[in-house]
Amino acid sequence: MICLGWNYRGLGNPRTVNVVCGFVQRWDPKIVFLSETKLKRAGVERIKRKVQIFDGMIVPSDGKSGGLAMLWKKDVKLEIMGYSKNHIDAIITESSSGFKWRITGFYGHPEAHLKHESWKLLENLNGRYNLSWICFGDFNEVVSMDEKLGGVIRSQQQMDGFRNAINSCGFKDLGYSGPDFTWCNNREGSHRIYLRLDRALATTGWCDHFPEVRVHHLFDSTSDHCVLLISDSLIARPLQKRRFHFEAMWTKRDDCREVIKDVWESSINMNSPDGLAEGLKRCAADLSHWNRNVFGHVSRQIQAKRKVFNSLILRDRDGYYGAEINRFRKEISDLLDSEEIMWSQRSKALWLKEGDRNTKFFHHRASKRRRKNTINGIWDANGI
Repeated sequence: MICLGWNYRGLGNPRTVNVVCGFVQRWDPKIVFLSETKLKRAGVERIKRKVQIFDGMIVPSDGKSGGLAMLWKKDVKLEIMGYSKNHIDAIITESSSGFKWRITGFYGHPEAHLKHESWKLLENLNGRYNLSWICFGDFNEVVSMDEKLGGVIRSQQQMDGFRNAINSCGFKDLGYSGPDFTWCNNREGSHRIYLRLDRALATTGWCDHFPEVRVHHLFDSTSDHCVLLISDSLIARPLQKRRFHFEAMWTKRDDCREVIKDVWESSINMNSPDGLAEGLKRCAADLSHWNRNVFGHVSRQIQAKRKVFNSLILRDRDGYYGAEINRFRKEISDLLDSEEIMWSQRSKALWLKEGDRNTKFFHHRASKRRRKNTINGIWDANGI
């Protein structure tokens, strides 16, 4: 069972939507819990269709704040037992064994004067069912100063309230691999603050049933929170090779124009079909070489820069790397824009302008075309 949880403060941003889709495609989670979606029901329904997970429970946002969603694959037997603007509670029955266990996506009050309401909610949930239980999400609190770096000293009363609620529910912290902190204010120098606000908690019975489960902190530049990936394995999906096709995003580069110009200026017999075909072949070869060695594979560039980004996050203990982290954040955002143009081209929706930024539509069109080609048996195994 793989679960994914993320507070990324707004599903309306096309970049964050793309990132969510990327995580879902790569890790194939059975359950996805999203907090602070800042969307009404119709907005989250569109996200469900895009990530191809059609079952779900949606708690709409209150204006431009809040909003929760728990999505699950159709082969998961899940029953929603309760919800509020701070939680979604469900029971899962395993089809193979009939074993029942409980899962709760949780979002704690960010306001200090309301945190006691969060812990009261946890304790009330604890008394409802006698089942093995996992509770994960953004609790908006730490249990000790070891989970905070930078800024003023945390209120001991606040931390004690959270710790007492954990103990009252019989929870065990599942730990993590990856960066020590799950949230950053993204400021630079001495003003930078790190906190471990997101975590997964489980009862002893749940841990005994899932002894191999691990929690992974996965950072992405589009959010100030990390992603919680709860899994018993990390298996990356292989990248598919693609045949040559001209990318619209290349035209933004002057050196791309130079590559094309050099090819055609040096070509001969352009008035004959054979000469034209040879010129096109040379142009494709030179553009492929330029793309591979100069421009680079956009998705791989994004992954490479995210790797460096995550490394800087791990090393940044006093805000020293704040400026460099923010620079990488900007570079990744620019690459995500190029990736959006790439999806636009693949959608073949040529009547839409590139600046419309309708990534939802582009991805839907490309995915629909891919499914159609697969059904018709004409899908090229090497890609689009």
